[in-house]
Amino acid sequence: MHHPLRRTLVVALPFVLACAAVLTTYAALHDRLPDPLATHFPASGKADGFTSASSFLWVAIAVLAVQGAVFAVIAHRSGRGLGSLRLMVALGYGESALLGYLFSATLFANANANADVPDAADVRLPMWQLAVALACALPAAAVGRLLAGADAPPAAGPADQPQRLPLGKGEVASWTRTVTSRVLLATGPALAGAGAALAFTESPGSGLPMAVMGVIVVSLSGCRVTVDRRGLTVSPPVVRLPRLRVPLGRIEEATSRQVSAYGDFGGWGYRIRAGRRGLVLRSGDALCLRLSTGKEFVVTVDDARTAAALLNTLIERAARGAGRPADAS
Repeated sequence: MHHPLRRTLVVALPFVLACAAVLTTYAALHDRLPDPLATHFPASGKADGFTSASSFLWVAIAVLAVQGAVFAVIAHRSGRGLGSLRLMVALGYGESALLGYLFSATLFANANANADVPDAADVRLPMWQLAVALACALPAAAVGRLLAGADAPPAAGPADQPQRLPLGKGEVASWTRTVTSRVLLATGPALAGAGAALAFTESPGSGLPMAVMGVIVVSLSGCRVTVDRRGLTVSPPVVRLPRLRVPLGRIEEATSRQVSAYGDFGGWGYRIRAGRRGLVLRSGDALCLRLSTGKEFVVTVDDARTAAALLNTLIERAARGAGRPADAS
């Protein structure tokens, strides 16, 4: 299923269904709901936070809609079949089921309590409801994975022939570029927003981890890639830490090629695969290092061909300085 519209619809479908379920539940229970609603429940299950019924509905729909939009945009722009996005599709189906159940369960708890006690302060939502929500999310995720199907990852694009960047004797050179992942920049705020909404409507414990994860994703959505006499350095674009460095002495050869974030590495971020690892913030041009261990390190960045050429020149210069013959390749 490679058609962009069909791919987008499959990914967005569970969030649309979850919105419909919440709206239907709200409409069916509206006459029995207290106002304000009990929306925040600690471990004891007894409500200790409240909001107006209309605000709760709009927050719930907004959380589901924003999450669905993020997943749909990623799927639409990926240019790949659903099979290569099956992890993301499964996550979307599971997350929509989890949130849809929790929002609906909150409405039912308020309606049932109000039938006997008009005070929302006496509404209870036991913690076992969270287990039920997870029990709904797991089969929903499985359904999403089945709908995505299987898709053999494409073979990695052919690597360029190793190049050299001419440098005069004693001449010093360095190369640096900044790369940003639009996917992570979109996903981070969506996670943070959903976590904040959950913390507001359910409990801090249920929303805080997601909000913190969103902040972490945003902070790791970009990096600065530098090549100089020390080797390859990857660090955040503003601050210098945390920093990842591959020393020149560990690099045998550098090339560049086109990579697919999902097809070749299964996603974005710091990825580990058999025989290779790297920082993959987007699909496209990538700097590929063959290490002395026989493994490969990859970082996606624009103008990777120039970075590879400079690294090869620096490797040869270091080899001559150490009295070793330069690689004939």
